[in-house]
Amino acid sequence: MRTKLLIFVLILLVAPAFSQQEQETLFRNARLSGGFGGPMFSWSNTNNQVGYGSGGGGGLVFNRFFLGLFGMGETLDNPTSGKDQLVIGYGGLWMGYTIPSHKLVHAYASLKLGGGNVAITDFRDDWDIEDSWYDATFVAVPEVGLELNIARWMRLSGTVGYRWVQGFDGWQSYDKNAMNAPVYGLTLRFGKFGKRHVATPVPR
Repeated sequence: MRTKLLIFVLILLVAPAFSQQEQETLFRNARLSGGFGGPMFSWSNTNNQVGYGSGGGGGLVFNRFFLGLFGMGETLDNPTSGKDQLVIGYGGLWMGYTIPSHKLVHAYASLKLGGGNVAITDFRDDWDIEDSWYDATFVAVPEVGLELNIARWMRLSGTVGYRWVQGFDGWQSYDKNAMNAPVYGLTLRFGKFGKRHVATPVPR
């Protein structure tokens, strides 16, 4: 009887302690601090051809972390050449991290994960994409670089990354791995990026 009573008392004492614990979550300490949108541009060297890309994206800022969506289109050769060439369009999830983001120049890293298609075009006929041939693809582009705070509402980043493409079967001189290549990017972000950092005064 005493043992049961002791166990009952211990349960009464311990239960409130468990009920007061905060639930641990991935974004427990990540507070929404802003949002942004803007254009992005890229350059690559694929199969010894200089490629160009442009697109845009936007997202929400959680302290130093951001999460959003993007869309991108790239040509793997000079679009004014007049010959058939490969183009790729893709879009999806965009996430990144900046540290320390309040500094004029700071580190920047992002990851783009998306799906899309590879197609053929000659960029004549209003740049229409031929619908007679295409490959569905998965694309991943991790990148790192530096970001410049041009204004409180405007940031410019320059990055070096790598484009992985899965699902491309090859075309002419391009083999199935030809689209896996280094990429160089410029991204402009316009919006709100959190509270202004205020330095703590040093006591004298």
